[in-house]
Amino acid sequence: MEIAFGILGQTAMLMHGNVDVNWAGPRPRQVLTALLTAPNRRLPLDVVVDWVWEEHEKAPQDAHSTLHQNATKLRRAFDENSVPAKVSVGKAGCLLEIEPALIDHFGFQVMMDKAVRFRELGQHDRALVEALSALRLCRDEPMADLRTERADAWRVLWERNTWIPANAFVVAEHLATGKADAAVRKLAELEQAHPRELSFEKLKIRALAEADQPAEAADFFRATYARYREAGETRAADELRAVNDKVLIRPERVIPRRKPAPLDSAGQSDHVIRHLPPDVDDVAGRVDLIALLDAYTTDSAGAPKRAAVVVTGGPGVGKTTLAAKWAHRAERRHRHGAVMLDLRGDSQAAKADAGEIVDTLLSLLDFPVDQVVNPIARAAKLSALLARRSMLVILDNVRSSDQVAPLLGVLSSCTVLIVSRWRLKSLSAKLTPPVITVFPLADRYSSALLTRRIGHRARDDAEGVEELVRLCDGNPLALTLVAERAVSRAGTRMRTLASQLRDADLFLDLGDEGDWPGMSLRSAFALSYQDLEPAERRVFALIGLHPSAEMTTEVIAAADGRPVSEVRRSLDILVAAHLIEHPADLDRYRVHDLLHLYAASLATQLSDVDLARRKMFEFYLRVVIDAYRLQFPHKELLNLPPMVRTAPTPGFRNVAEARQWVLRERKSLMAISAASEGVLNGISYLLPAMASEFFLLQGRYPDAVEGLTIAVRAATAQGDEGSLASCLNDLGVVHMLAGADDAAERCLLRALELADAHGIAIGGVTTRLNLARVHFHAGRAAEAVERYRKVLPAVRALGEPMLCASAEHRFADALLEVGGHDEEALTLYREALRHRRAAGDATELMRAHAALGALLVRLGRLAEASAECAAGQALIEASQDLPTVMKLNTVLAQLRHAEGDARAALRHAHLAVALANRTRHATGRARALSALAAVLCEHGDPDDARELWQEAAELYRGRARLAKADAIETLLAELDAHGPLVPAARKGDGDTVAMPPPHLRIVRDQRS
Repeated sequence: MEIAFGILGQTAMLMHGNVDVNWAGPRPRQVLTALLTAPNRRLPLDVVVDWVWEEHEKAPQDAHSTLHQNATKLRRAFDENSVPAKVSVGKAGCLLEIEPALIDHFGFQVMMDKAVRFRELGQHDRALVEALSALRLCRDEPMADLRTERADAWRVLWERNTWIPANAFVVAEHLATGKADAAVRKLAELEQAHPRELSFEKLKIRALAEADQPAEAADFFRATYARYREAGETRAADELRAVNDKVLIRPERVIPRRKPAPLDSAGQSDHVIRHLPPDVDDVAGRVDLIALLDAYTTDSAGAPKRAAVVVTGGPGVGKTTLAAKWAHRAERRHRHGAVMLDLRGDSQAAKADAGEIVDTLLSLLDFPVDQVVNPIARAAKLSALLARRSMLVILDNVRSSDQVAPLLGVLSSCTVLIVSRWRLKSLSAKLTPPVITVFPLADRYSSALLTRRIGHRARDDAEGVEELVRLCDGNPLALTLVAERAVSRAGTRMRTLASQLRDADLFLDLGDEGDWPGMSLRSAFALSYQDLEPAERRVFALIGLHPSAEMTTEVIAAADGRPVSEVRRSLDILVAAHLIEHPADLDRYRVHDLLHLYAASLATQLSDVDLARRKMFEFYLRVVIDAYRLQFPHKELLNLPPMVRTAPTPGFRNVAEARQWVLRERKSLMAISAASEGVLNGISYLLPAMASEFFLLQGRYPDAVEGLTIAVRAATAQGDEGSLASCLNDLGVVHMLAGADDAAERCLLRALELADAHGIAIGGVTTRLNLARVHFHAGRAAEAVERYRKVLPAVRALGEPMLCASAEHRFADALLEVGGHDEEALTLYREALRHRRAAGDATELMRAHAALGALLVRLGRLAEASAECAAGQALIEASQDLPTVMKLNTVLAQLRHAEGDARAALRHAHLAVALANRTRHATGRARALSALAAVLCEHGDPDDARELWQEAAELYRGRARLAKADAIETLLAELDAHGPLVPAARKGDGDTVAMPPPHLRIVRDQRS
């Protein structure tokens, strides 16, 4: 069964076997949790608030608005993940429309119903399989995201009415299929979670009796019966006696107590071995991993399997702690005990070999080792002894496959866990279960760990704890060391401790003090680092020079000087050591933040550190130059600084590949820009100046602002006035697009001052055009028109086709905003289109076609508009400029709506809204929402249309597009005055349409 959502644990999206608990923000997930309890039923707003907001939290004053915002985020998540669900919020309440079978607790019941039918047919094996499948749907405590009274009540009902009966069913089916031992083991697990549960106690008497343990059954009955009688629970006592009488047939007989354990053929007692480290209180955030270990080491009946499983992970990530915790849980499944041995693979001491492990296990089994001299004979003896036992053997701190490979045959009758910070590829390839990798903890578990260990000081300083969590980045060793330091310094506030630990050396050396030597992060990481060859040590140190946590083989090779193939092999060795990760198929590697700090401390010891850094940073600059020349062939480059001679860049086959590389390396480019400031200023203004052009193609305005701000500072430091004016102009444009008009005007006025002072003619014209554009974006359309009229002759005099096209296009936009200049605007758009054809830029051509299409739709010239839109659509693949694609889809929605094609109009409008969300383009989102609202209003959904129009009006008003905001609000007022719209069928098809008052049906003409 395919499940879309799960609330049996954290609220998760369960798609194609993958569990994602971070698919949306915490509050939207909580709202969805409440709605998933009652799908296809409208829950009143106050009920949803009671579900979601805890007593200590302040309930929202405007529940409708707050829940509507969360519903919008949920709809976006549903769309992004193609989930067949719909959520809506109205004054009557919240409604989630979804097939119940796509929710795990409904799926649970469906599976249990199927299991009951199999049992009624006498097919107990199939009943058991179906019931066990249902139990596996429960990942953790149900609705773990909610801690309200309603959630608590739901959990209690779920446990009593569903969970406990389902487990009782499984135990009963174990007995029905002759698996009494499995039933006993299952009941032992259930006793811990549900002590004194009568249904389980009655089953335990049956299970022990059928497992040929009548003495244990009698002992359990006597103790439990006496407890119920002493508590006055006579009915429970009577029910227990009835089961006892039935199972043991002659309850009056005296059943003997347990006999001593029998001796084996060698005359030795078959005693139980317990050789494990102390149990820990909990391992927060490791529930899924423990479940995986259980799944890989037990069969469908819960009995231990003869299997070997590898547990691997980076230094300090908690592999040994996880293995120890799981071993204490799992040892009850192994009648003869559990053993955990340290093979010393990550220490400077001599590593334990297979012979030592054989001797240790023989000693633990009380076999006189000195009686057998030959090591092969000892191994054979151990294998024979273990063949008669059910044991769990954990081999911890394994360095290599060779260290344990000879043991696997000897331990073949056992359940074996192999724990290593190395990936052990050759060994893992031979094992059937996949390798279990232990990753850093999620933030919420890190926070819980610190709070639990530090106490009230952590609870009183949530902000400080949040900063400590960020610094530790999920590493349990780091969290433990930080907690120990906080406890030992009772007067230190959490935020003060976090401030101190921003010192990398102090953080890495934390723990190398007092009576805990050798347990710092640095020493833990050094154990892996010192095990490397010199080439791999150098590559790891070079990773410390890279300012971001992700990098490619080519950039490390550029800094290292060796061929890419050799560096790639070194990186693969680092992956095997868990010092870095290779998270995907791409040639990209990632380093954990704490290991990055450690690598950076090693980088300072390189003899050629400055040269290596320069080669690394210049590599990015040279590749961005290659990409820029492909994407913007008509634009001139800024002055390039002298660069070190090094290996050639990889090169790009086409524009799309160049654009994808820049966007993929966005974080690295931003980090290089910041790290090079004050060190290599030529890079720190050239790199973001060119990269920002690519960011704008995807509407990533914050990244462009951040990069160009660095570029302005670096150009100022370099004293390059021309580059400074260019960077200020670009920064002004980005500020404008991001909605910061005042900041945009300041940047542009400073750029204009520099351009005029240094006689940069094209710079002066460009800046004046952008100042007019700022006036337009700030809602001062009339002032923008005057500025465009003044500067347009100077633009045309320069004879630059792209500059002319931009000026004509923007001028036309301003004329339409003022109103009454439709024909003049149409002429300017056509002139802009002619100039853009001459330049051959796909993005600008598509922008011109979209603008022409929008105006022609307004003028009612639909055939011409359709031709312009078709021409624009043909350019989408060549351009991929999201803001322009967004605008084109908005125009297409308006066009299809005007043509009467509601389905196509809705499709284009939804796509336009989705693109506006991705690009954070406020005006574009307002246009798209208006187009969508118009279609919905006319096709039977006036409530949603009103909400969309209200949101669009707010966006227009926030961008000072007051005329558009006023027009929408006037429309809404008139709609409200005429009351609800009356749905009517569109003639010729089965669609339902809502007919607004006649004088309001011109709404499609108001969406410009």
